Amino acid sequence: MNHLDPAWLHSFVAIARSGSVTAAARQVHRAQSAVSSHLRQLEGAVGTRLAERSTRSLALTAEGERFLPYAQRLLALQQEARAAVQPRADAGVLRVGISEYFLPARLDGLLAVLDDAADGRRLELLWAGSAVLRRLWQGHEVDLAVVSGVEPAPVAGSRLLRREPLAWVASPALVLPAHGPAPLVLLGPDCALRDIALAALSRTGRPHAVRLTCSGSQGAVAAIRAGWGVGCLNHAAIPADLVRLDWPSPGRLDFHLLARPAARRPGAALAAWARSGGQ
Repeated sequence: MNHLDPAWLHSFVAIARSGSVTAAARQVHRAQSAVSSHLRQLEGAVGTRLAERSTRSLALTAEGERFLPYAQRLLALQQEARAAVQPRADAGVLRVGISEYFLPARLDGLLAVLDDAADGRRLELLWAGSAVLRRLWQGHEVDLAVVSGVEPAPVAGSRLLRREPLAWVASPALVLPAHGPAPLVLLGPDCALRDIALAALSRTGRPHAVRLTCSGSQGAVAAIRAGWGVGCLNHAAIPADLVRLDWPSPGRLDFHLLARPAARRPGAALAAWARSGGQ
């Protein structure tokens, strides 16, 4: 394998999260042509197609889905390497981890609330799956976290922050097979939402098959948009361009707040913001 330029990896991860070159270009602050070039160069370096473009969106190939967590880890390792040689200033940093499913359309408002309540500390935000966030919390690597799950509370000491019903969603263009299993787009085995969805289908006896497993919620949304299959999302995480199917709801998803003593004020501000529905 040839050298993997970090710029290529940043553009690839942005494409996976956003589902389009246009949105990815905005995220990485580069021209669309540059992002497209980065994707082609990365594909040339690894020797395989990582994404397929349709008329409406761009979705990762199976190889792209497998490569995505490695790209994220490589970028994270670069950040860790830089941080390892910098003077530590943990007392001046508020480290926050937020579930990908927690009011994703209002992330800008959440950041403003946390920044205002940080008492002058620099804000570091990790937007990730709850399994990752729970491990970071247990390792004392975050000061404040919002994790998803179902009762009982997923982490000792957490408190219920928000509860949302779940729904089955799909692209308006998706035509489900009249006979045979319905194709599903879900996250990996450590995702609580995946377990809820599969258990609900088993209870109802609806034939199904997992067609695509994604490493992050934005990758799953992009694949659902591209018509790869049916997904399961909490209401606040459902984009306006997806349709809700008339299948029975698989249940609900709970969000729990974890706050260390040093993050008590930001935690209270986040809780008040969440109770207002992110207003």
